[in-house]
Amino acid sequence: MKASSSLKSLVISTTRLKLIHQLFYTPKEIFYVRQLVRATNEEINSVRRELANLKAGNIVESEVRGNRLYYWANPGGSLFDDLLLLTHKTYGLGAKIIKHKKRLGKLKFVLFNRDFIAGNIKTTDSVDIIFVGSPTLKVLDMLIKAEEINRGREINYMVMDKDELILRKSRRDPFIIDFFLSYPAVIIGSSLDLSHVQ
Repeated sequence: MKASSSLKSLVISTTRLKLIHQLFYTPKEIFYVRQLVRATNEEINSVRRELANLKAGNIVESEVRGNRLYYWANPGGSLFDDLLLLTHKTYGLGAKIIKHKKRLGKLKFVLFNRDFIAGNIKTTDSVDIIFVGSPTLKVLDMLIKAEEINRGREINYMVMDKDELILRKSRRDPFIIDFFLSYPAVIIGSSLDLSHVQ
């Protein structure tokens, strides 16, 4: 079962799922209700009801500014990190990588930097994504370029095989050490398998 359909089976309301995707894919952004109505293509009453549910669950925060009520992902909520990971596996670039996994070739791991999924802009030399394996670069480049247009910024990524990852870790490569110190989000692969990569 695909990750996106797995999440749909957990979240009963389609509107709620769309709101989670919208709010947690760009967790630094704030949205007023009409923006969320347009982004989700759902009825305004349904959006308001689900925003109220999400707020009651401490998943989103809200504030009145002028004559508009704004909402954003609650970074202090107990599910914030989990919803960031779920969103990036079931929506946007992560979902596209999973969907096109066969076309992408052999991928052992795909790791997103936590700062990348949290919307934090770091230095230009920081690594946003690491692909471990031997992907088809043409397909990978197509997916990355589309996401760069969507995000309005360049995405820094590295491609390496498992042996190179092991070597870089053993030599304490600063790029790799910094990346792993951020507890990367595992989009493809297993966190348990990753922990055994020495």
